[in-house]
Amino acid sequence: MTAKPDDLTTAEQIEAADKQYVMRPWTHPAGEPVIVAKARGCTITDIHGKEYLDLTAGYFVNAAGHCHPRIVEAANQQMNDVLQVSGKHGSIPVVKLAKRLVELGPKSLNKVFFSTGGSEANEFALKLARQHTKKPDVAYLENGYHGLSLGSLEVTASEKYRESAGKPLGTDNYAIPTAYCYRCKWGPNTTCKVECLDGVEAQFDARPKTAAVIAEIVQAVGGLAPPQKWWDRLDRVRKARGILLIADEVQTGLGRTGKMFAVEHYGLQPEIMTGGKGLSGGVGSLAATMAGDAYCKAFFGGTTPTSAGNAVSAAAGLALIEVLEQEKLVENCAAMGRYFTEAAWALTDPWIGDVRFTGLLGGIELVSDRENKTILGKTEISKVKDGLHADGMLITVSGLHGNVLRLQPPLSVTAAQIDQFIGALRKTLLAVRGR
Repeated sequence: MTAKPDDLTTAEQIEAADKQYVMRPWTHPAGEPVIVAKARGCTITDIHGKEYLDLTAGYFVNAAGHCHPRIVEAANQQMNDVLQVSGKHGSIPVVKLAKRLVELGPKSLNKVFFSTGGSEANEFALKLARQHTKKPDVAYLENGYHGLSLGSLEVTASEKYRESAGKPLGTDNYAIPTAYCYRCKWGPNTTCKVECLDGVEAQFDARPKTAAVIAEIVQAVGGLAPPQKWWDRLDRVRKARGILLIADEVQTGLGRTGKMFAVEHYGLQPEIMTGGKGLSGGVGSLAATMAGDAYCKAFFGGTTPTSAGNAVSAAAGLALIEVLEQEKLVENCAAMGRYFTEAAWALTDPWIGDVRFTGLLGGIELVSDRENKTILGKTEISKVKDGLHADGMLITVSGLHGNVLRLQPPLSVTAAQIDQFIGALRKTLLAVRGR
């Protein structure tokens, strides 16, 4: 006899029902899935009462922390007025949020189109770029991630993810080099002449029907942040050929990198920019595709996404921006990113090969040999992940080689909480290595 919903009163019953009824089409490391009963700030509590320090911010969504009271209040107030209307019409918080995003974003962007998630926002960006240029091809960066829906998979680099489409993907999209400075084939970053981009002009010239380059300005998968001269060169090369830049700020936007948007680090002015993840402050799902006026004229979406521009999510997003500004969380993000970097290096652990943080978008790359940068084995990586999980640290493992501890806590994280993680990491690395 199966349990009815109102029979799910114990942790064991809830876990059994989760296993029976919830589709989870991916693999799970030990201790997962964590079924969360309560979340506040940087801490979540599971149905067994165990607390975790959430270094994923609810999968990179809760920039101000879980259940920030001002965001909750804004959402509650909005629910008494308007919940959802067609995107063909509008609501007050949607108009206000569009205005705030344009005010905060690059000067090259004037209009906002709302949708429901990052993959969708990127697909609309691809559609917009192709409609404007009347060209089909799009370049994306090696190691780039832009979503898991069929259209966004076309510009996502991971073969594992691409194969999940269940069919061969089209040939309109192609990869260009990214900057992986830690593993640069031409030598240390101090002597960098941006050799990794030496072939990009030829790639573009061989594909004259290229409409755009889509890129995370800082890659969330592994925390790869190119040097300024890398972006300068790519920006110059693509502009000379009339190729648009789609800046994917789904994960980097709204303070994550220590700036409101990652493009600010490089002075970039993209023709199109996308946002999502934390845009709604964790309330519902909201994403945005932004563009300059000239690029919006030819844009035809087909029709409006059903749940696009949800009024409650937009009200929460407005509250999030106020919290980021008034509580100086973007500044805290920049400071805590520096603190995290220094604390991780201070461990002087032989398995820590690189520490990469741009604000609080970061990762620690683990190696078995620091001199040769030998990738730490999957068995050891799994044990490190499991050990941290057992110690109440909620993280993900990422990176091109699957050896990067991906660390993106809420922007409200404190030095004491970072110290808590560093202590757990020290203990775990020693234990897995056998001291």
